[in-house]
Amino acid sequence: MRLMFQCFICAEECSLDRRGRKQVCVLLVFAFWIFLTPLCAQTSPLDRARSLVAARSSPDEAKSLLAQAIASDPKNAEAHFLLGEILYAFGDYQQASEQAQEAVALDDSKSDYHLLLGNALSGLVDSAGVFKKMSLARQMKAEFERAVALNPKSIPARIALLEFYAQAPSMVGGGPDKAFDQAKQIGALDPLEGHYAMAALYLDQKKFAQSEDEYKAAINANPKRAKSYSELAFLYIQEKKNSEAQPAFKHAFELDPNYLPACFGVARSDLLSGQNLDEAERLFKQYLARWPDENEPSLANAHWRLGQVYEKENKKDLAVAEWNEARKLAPNFKPAQESLKAAGK
Repeated sequence: MRLMFQCFICAEECSLDRRGRKQVCVLLVFAFWIFLTPLCAQTSPLDRARSLVAARSSPDEAKSLLAQAIASDPKNAEAHFLLGEILYAFGDYQQASEQAQEAVALDDSKSDYHLLLGNALSGLVDSAGVFKKMSLARQMKAEFERAVALNPKSIPARIALLEFYAQAPSMVGGGPDKAFDQAKQIGALDPLEGHYAMAALYLDQKKFAQSEDEYKAAINANPKRAKSYSELAFLYIQEKKNSEAQPAFKHAFELDPNYLPACFGVARSDLLSGQNLDEAERLFKQYLARWPDENEPSLANAHWRLGQVYEKENKKDLAVAEWNEARKLAPNFKPAQESLKAAGK
């Protein structure tokens, strides 16, 4: 910009004839327009929404921007996909599936679109009848397999397919052998993710010792990755080993204070111990600043836990507000229901 203005100054100072000066100005205005065009494009509603979704923040603003983008271009597959991502993250599985179906219909070549559709359909299973469950399961399988076929290196797509194979009955295409094969494929792409995948499968089978071994193998392979310690800590919680979870979360947090599952874990440990409640409040709020990734603690859970912190601090109104927010996000979230009932709300 500064050079451009210098050019204008130089053009005025040069002893050009009137016609030459006019030509220079026209050229400079044209150059300035060329320079500004990409900057303007970068501030389009879709671009801004894309940035917010990537940061997993400001969902209401992102939805508003995407509504604008879709209104101006209803056939923009990416806009439908991004809107579906937000809806899925906040548990609106029906609308998320509709947006994902629209994205896939407009562009069948994107692995992420098929992955979102499969995930959104999985969210509809719990409320479906028996025959509808079977139909949804077949659709999910088709979408996850299509996502992997389109991008064989997509670890999220392979993890989704692995989880389907592990949990679905054989009559709709599930099976543990298929799930373990996917875990091996994931390990070939990323050894640490392979350990996480194997650990998840063992946990599904209640084989806690084997699951623990996989997380410890990931730690041995790379002792500086926060996720490995955090995942091990969440396993300890499922095993009712809270005393072992606390140091694992703390180590993950020390490795990466911005790794949000570790923030959640440290805050949870502070809450349960009744100590460092100021830190617990700060870290739960930090966790709530963005919506979680797949398989991370839900926002409803975090709001409920933050409410418990406020309860311990004798801030009843703030506690009730957090529990109500948890219930709003997940109406069937029993811990929030029970806390509200105990508070007489």
